[in-house]
Amino acid sequence: MAIFSPLRSRRLASRQTEATKQLIAFRLRQEWFALPIEVVEKVVPLGNVYGDPKQKGVGLTLYQGKEILVVDVGKRIFKESSSQIKLAQEIETRFLVLVRINDAELVGLPIDSSPSIRRVPESSLTDLPAGYVKTGNIQCVSSVIIEVDNEEPLFLLNHQQLHSPENIRVDS
Repeated sequence: MAIFSPLRSRRLASRQTEATKQLIAFRLRQEWFALPIEVVEKVVPLGNVYGDPKQKGVGLTLYQGKEILVVDVGKRIFKESSSQIKLAQEIETRFLVLVRINDAELVGLPIDSSPSIRRVPESSLTDLPAGYVKTGNIQCVSSVIIEVDNEEPLFLLNHQQLHSPENIRVDS
């Protein structure tokens, strides 16, 4: 038989449950980024990437016997030059975030750090200032930044923009 205590019910009532969102967070260059956990299939060590002779930031890798499109998020987000990408590739351990674009397609995003799972309150999602979005300092961000006390902000990425062909820039 359950015992109902006024103290216990007051304690439970005082705990307000807030909706949270689970994210995969990772460092890329000097910033922290995140993707919704629902779109991340798996994170694996980054193997060899082939087929990018023009340094567009788009190549292929093999994963479980299948060819996976690899999109260099540093190139896509920061619009980096080829020399800057080479510096980023000198990082010893890199990982590949496999993102599910649709039912049949996976895209790999190379990242610089071991990812972590973060649970953030939905109230911490705020719009980026319109002027910042307009100047285009960082591309493929979903116009949302996550602010959590005593932590660096996370930029929430739009995985569809990272993958879309119109966002692939060719530097001359």
